[in-house]
Amino acid sequence: MGYAWDITIPANTLESNLKEQTLKLHPGIITRVGCKFPAGCHGMVKVRIFVGGVFLLFPLSAGGWVTGDDEEAWYTYYYELTGRPKEVIFRGCSPGTTYPHTVTIRITVLPHAVASIMPILDLLTRLLKRLGVRV
Repeated sequence: MGYAWDITIPANTLESNLKEQTLKLHPGIITRVGCKFPAGCHGMVKVRIFVGGVFLLFPLSAGGWVTGDDEEAWYTYYYELTGRPKEVIFRGCSPGTTYPHTVTIRITVLPHAVASIMPILDLLTRLLKRLGVRV
């Protein structure tokens, strides 16, 4: 199941006053998280996504931010959503910007039965490619 949210971060939003939004999801396994930065962000719009407001899901580096300009930054995951409610927290800022920027957050959540075979399929595909089989 693919989710997408357009989130507008006001101009000059400081880290001390982050834009925050709760993103509700269905139960399952998060397999991909991405953020599309429009042209004009120039790396000045910064994004983080947390599970339960505490666990940093995006980016993987503690204390880091995802930034970009006219590009989509994304990561592949295998993170099971447990407990209730099923949600992640978006936090963003844009210090030094002069106008608002709208980023698009995209999250893929698959049922456990589907997501659990993906690592096996990936491994099999890489093995076949090493053996010279076109996949």
